[in-house]
This record gives sequence, C-alpha cells and structure tokens, in this order.
Amino acid sequence: MKKNKTAFLILGVIMLINAFLVNWAYLSAGKFPEGLMTISITIMSFCMAYLTDHFAAKDERAQKIRERGVFVSYFWMLGIIIILMALVNPYVGPVHLSAYHLLLLIASMYISVVFLNMVYYARKY
Repeated sequence: MKKNKTAFLILGVIMLINAFLVNWAYLSAGKFPEGLMTISITIMSFCMAYLTDHFAAKDERAQKIRERGVFVSYFWMLGIIIILMALVNPYVGPVHLSAYHLLLLIASMYISVVFLNMVYYARKY
C-alpha cells in the first residue's frame, strides 16, 4: 500500500504543477480557466493518497466511507447547481458562461466534492 500512496502523491504534485501552469496561462490571457479539470484531478490524487490506507481493508468501514461520501456529495451538488443556475441566468445573472464551461465547472466540482467528502468521512469514522 505504501507504493500506491507514494504514486498518488507524486501524481498529485505533477498535476498541481500542471494545473498551476495551464490555469495561469488562461487567466493571464483573460480567458475562462479551461484547466479546471486538472485542479480536480490534483485534489483527487491527494485525497486518494490519504484514502489508500483506509480503503486497503475491504471492510464495512471502507464501504461506509464510500457510500456516505457519494450520498452527501449528491446534496452538495444539488446546492452547487442551484447556485450556478442563479448566477448564470441569461436574463438577470451576473455571470455569462458557455454550456461547455458550465459543464466543465460542474464536472470538476463533482469530482472534487466526492473525494473531499470521502476524506471527511474517513477522518470522522
């Protein structure tokens, strides 16, 4: 298991550098940061590095962490989607995004929220 943890940490550091460089290029050009998925993959890698010890044993605790993390993430995503619907309203919303950018934002938020919830429940249980 130590190898998996090290591999996830190395992947997380590489993706963090990649996310910083890609998003910095978009932001410095004044565009929407299309490298949001690299940020969510970075979060996922670091979370998996933490969770490998918890998921190594195929017991009820690991199953409960997975189930609870995904279940609570559903409600978080409902809240995030409602907020995005209010912000991106074409008639009165202050933010104007294309459908691609909105889907990219939702997908990257979902990946991040699921794994961060799993880390939270791994520490709680």
